[in-house]
This record gives sequence, structure tokens and C-alpha cells, in this order.
Amino acid sequence: MSDDHKLRLGDAVEIDGETWVWEGVRRGTEAKLRHEGTADDWLVVSMPELLAHAGTARRGTDVPLRPVEGDWPADVRDMAKHLLEAFQGIPIDATATGPRPHYDPTTTTQEQRIASKIGELAGTSLARSRKALFNLWKVYQADGEAGLDARMHRRGTKRLVIAKADPRLIAVIDRVLDDRATMPTSTRRHCAILVRRLLESMYPGDAVCDIKDNTLQGYINERDAGRYSFDKATTRRTAANSPDRAFYSGNSSRLGAVCEIDSTKLDVQVWDDKGNIFRPTLTVLFDVASRVPLAWAIHADAPNGYDHALLLARAIVGRKAIPGSAAAVLSGSATLPVALMKQVNPYLDDDTLAVPWIFPHAITIDGGADYRSATFEAACRAFGITLVLAPPRTPTVKPHVERNFGTTSSDFATWLAGATGNSVANRGAKDNPTLTMDSLRLAFDTWITTIYLNKQHGGLKSPLFPGREWTPNQMYAALFEVGPGVQLPFRAEHFFALLETEGRVISAAGIEFRNRTYDSPLLADLRNRSLTGAAPGSKQARKFDISFDRYNLNAVWVRHPETGEWIECWDTALDDKAAWMAAETAVKLAERFGTGEPGDTPKTAEFLDEIERRARSDKRARNRHLRDTRAGGKSAPDAVAPLTEPAPIDLRKWADPVDVDEIDWDSPEYDIVTVKEIRS
Repeated sequence: MSDDHKLRLGDAVEIDGETWVWEGVRRGTEAKLRHEGTADDWLVVSMPELLAHAGTARRGTDVPLRPVEGDWPADVRDMAKHLLEAFQGIPIDATATGPRPHYDPTTTTQEQRIASKIGELAGTSLARSRKALFNLWKVYQADGEAGLDARMHRRGTKRLVIAKADPRLIAVIDRVLDDRATMPTSTRRHCAILVRRLLESMYPGDAVCDIKDNTLQGYINERDAGRYSFDKATTRRTAANSPDRAFYSGNSSRLGAVCEIDSTKLDVQVWDDKGNIFRPTLTVLFDVASRVPLAWAIHADAPNGYDHALLLARAIVGRKAIPGSAAAVLSGSATLPVALMKQVNPYLDDDTLAVPWIFPHAITIDGGADYRSATFEAACRAFGITLVLAPPRTPTVKPHVERNFGTTSSDFATWLAGATGNSVANRGAKDNPTLTMDSLRLAFDTWITTIYLNKQHGGLKSPLFPGREWTPNQMYAALFEVGPGVQLPFRAEHFFALLETEGRVISAAGIEFRNRTYDSPLLADLRNRSLTGAAPGSKQARKFDISFDRYNLNAVWVRHPETGEWIECWDTALDDKAAWMAAETAVKLAERFGTGEPGDTPKTAEFLDEIERRARSDKRARNRHLRDTRAGGKSAPDAVAPLTEPAPIDLRKWADPVDVDEIDWDSPEYDIVTVKEIRS
């Protein structure tokens, strides 16, 4: 029994209407009680008598003898007063001279007092039905306010109802629910009928087949937890693909180590030069470590592999801001390490968009034909980028870019004229598209550079400072200083020509260089290999020129002597160093940005002003286009040249047939077309 339910020294016990305090034990079998408020009035009773008066012997384990701390809760004390007034007519107010008229036992019946109490408590937190009031009164008579507290504030250990069910029944329910994973969504009643039919076929005449409908439905509801058998079919299929193991974090502490790419329809309608209304498609290449979109593209139609290859080129080279737009440029950023970014990537300049530059080392894709196309795969292979194929119907493998689409819908598309909402149920009664594709692209560039990258992100938290959220620009700046990795420009030869080289042996363990070991699976045919021009078997014959960056030794490069391809070899202990890299990143975040506001504040007001200006300009252009179209349609018949006057056909010269022998076939009146000319 819990200590809260035990009788201890110092507890007060009511005996014959008087309160006695338990002060001690005599001879191990008797209790010594002192009258409360006195110093010399004592009473000795046996232990069974004390337990009988205290009520511990007949209380349940869920009913404590006294409150754990302080007094009983206010609602318990109020309910006790209401019960006493309803059933015994005792006034709630202790200073009242008599009961209230509706609760006077001499003039009202108990049913009348109960009805009056139900009406009085209606609409309050103490509102109860007639049956509930009788149950509470019964508990109060047995256990007092302690029983009311246990009944009104249940603290018992919760247990699943299905824990007492027949294991055979549980197995049948699980079998039916598992079969519904790929089926259309049905009702709970349909599932219960399938369970009963399977039970009757497997255990005919058994008592397990006689389970009540409500009980069976409760068991089905409990076993359905996490299966979504009666929810959306897409949600159910995604949950069914979840692995049967503990989840692990998909975060990364190195820029570009884990990237995700995906496409979606934007929740906004635009129009083209011809006046056609459509929803464009947005493609985003997303970095997980910093939550930074490396590159994005908005297409009028569904993108293909060539479009994704161009998107990858934009991510590697960087993109310039359109002159005159409201998008932020790299030269005006107070957070990004502009100088270091320009040093690593020579294609960046002051007019480049203020977007962190990250080289993607691995990209997670789905099974779409555009991502698995030969063009996109060849582009990734050319830059040494690894493609990670997600399993079918598992958007949870790339959850960061999927969640970024939700942020784009709520924080960007919602503010545009022509927003459609994120579902058919949230769509307006009338569409009002006013933006063109060009304006939409400019607006998205502005939103990314001025708002999203400078807004605190819920997924960017440091283990050392869990209460602080960082912006994508701040996280990128810290990670770039700690471990930026070797960022490849658009052509690898331009970068490797500037690197130093040293000769090293490629052994079975990899490349030993400056107290580090580098390795790559592509070194298989170069291990312990001898080069020409040196004595066979000598150490000099097995040395290869290793290119390295003295300011970043996370990777080195080896050029294949036959194919001429550059092989990137990473430090084998890089994963073990990720822990201290993450810790140092957290320290740098606090040292550089403190705990206050970020240096680049989200310019939400400026962004909305720019969107409204674009919407007004595009609306005027569209109205002018529609007016010209309608005007041209009405005047079209007048503008066409008049038709040629009809001329009568002289039939008299055709009345007499001409002799074929007299026909001059070389005359221009006859145009002879040969079969050869027709086929050609």
C-alpha cells in the first residue's frame, strides 16, 4: 500500500463525533490517542478499533486517508457541500440560520431537492446527472471527501482494455487490420463484420465468437492505434511502410552531406501571356544540416531530367539577383560569410542572391521518372554527387523538403493574390489570379532571401542551447566555419589546379596523409598498384599524386591515371568527429550571435509591399490584355479583306468534248503531276 493510504502517528481520527490524535502505541497492540485541543485527555484503544474508526480497514487503495499536501481541492469541498444540501438539507453557507427554500427537508422531497441541485449546477464545472449525484453521495457516505477526491480526480494506473482479451481474438483483429493497409478506407462496422466472419470460420461454436458488438469495437479501436485503418488511405500506406524499429534522427552536422529534392504544385494560380490560368510546379533542392534551399525552380509544366540538371548547375554555380528586384544580394548580408564564400566559389559576386552556397554531396530522390532520368543521373555523376533512392511510397525518407513545402504554402503562397489553399476544402468560391510567372519567380526569390533565411527555424536547435532557435543563415555561417568541406566549383579542373600535391601510397587501408586516413570505394583498382617509370615493386612506383587543401583536410583527391577522373577521398574518422564539430558549432553560434535577435531580420512588411505592388501591376497588364483580346474579337470580321466577287462559269465551251489527240499537253492550261512528284 502507498504511504498516502497508511495511518501514521499524528493523524486525526473521529470517534463518536470527537477528534482524537494518534500519539503512540502501547505494548504493540494498543493505540494511545489524545483529545484534540487538550494536553491531558487521553484515550487507549486496541489497534483493530483504531483502524475501524479511521476507516483504513475498509478503504480501497485508491482512496487516501488525507490529502497528499494541503487541503482537499476546491471542487471536492464544494461538491461535498452541495451533496449535503441536496440529500440532508444542510446549508452551504455555514452562517445561514436555516436551509434554503428549495432544499428544506420539511417542505420538499429528496427528488425535488435533487432536481433543484441539477438545475443549479447546470453550466458549471460541477454539473452532474441524477445518477452521478447519487453515486457521489454513496462514495461520500463511505469515504468522505477522500472518496470524492478519488472519484473526481482519478489517479489509478491506466490499463488497456484489450489486455484481458482472448489472444486468439487479438490475432484475428490484427490480421484483418493488416490486410486493410493497401485497401480502400472502409467503416469500423465493416471491419467488425470481417472479424466476426473470420472468427466463425476459424473457431466455429467457440465462446470467442459470442463477443458483444461494443466490446469488439473497443478492441478494434485499440489495435488500430498507429495503423490509420479508418483514416486517409495515403496516410495508412505511409504508416504501413514505417520500419519496425526505433526511429533515428535524420539531421546532419555537415553542409551538403544530406540533401533532398522534390517537386510539388504551388498553392497559387498564375496566368501566362495568352491568358491561360494554371498552377505552377515548384522544385526545391534542400540541405538538411542548415535547412537552406540550395536552388529552386518554378515551372509552368511538369519538370523533366534536363530541368533538374539545370537546377543542379544553379546550385553549384549560384545565381544572380535580377536588377531592380527586392531580393537580397550577397553584398548586403550581415550574417553570411561572404568573403569565405567568394574564396571557395569564384563564380559568386556581390550581385549574387544572398543564399548560402552549399555543394550537395548526396541527394535523396524519390522514384519519379524525372529524377531517375539518364540526364539527371549523368549530371550528378559528373560532379561526384551520390543519389539516394527513397523506397516507394515513403515521403518520410525525405521529410525536411516535404515540411518545407508546408512552410512555403503557409508563409508564402497564402499572401499572394490567387492563392488556392492547401486543399479543395480550403479553396475559395472564386479564383482571382493576378500574378504572372515572372512576378511569381521574383516574389519567391524575395521571400527566400529576405524572410525565410532570416527567420528562426524550429528544427535548428543546438544541444547546448535547446531553448534557442537559429535562422538558416546563422546555422550555415557556423557550420561553414567549422567544417565547410571542399566545395567544388562548376568545373573541377579549375579548382584542383590551385591545390598542392604530394606523393602517397594507396594501400589496402587507404591513404595515410598528415596523421589521417582517407579512403574511397573508387580506389579499388589503385590499391598497391605500381606506376610505370620506376623500378617495379619499389615504394616510389606505388606513389600517387594526392591533391589537398591545406586549410581543409576533410578530403583529398586522386586523379585516375587511365580515365583522368578525380576521386574524392574523405577522412575515415569524419563521422567520429561530427560530435565535437556539432559542439563547436553550438559554441560559435552563441559567440557570434549571442541570445538576441539575428543580424538580418525578416523583412516581412517589405515583402508584402513588394507582392502587392507586383499584383497591382500584373492585374493592370492582364486587364489591358483582356480588353485588347475582346476588342480584336469584335472587329475581326471588319478587318478581313473583302471576298473576291464570284464569277460565272462558262459552261458552253465544256458542252462539246475535246478530242484527246488534239490536246496540247505542253500548254500551261494543263498542269501534269507525276506519281514520282507526289511521292517525293
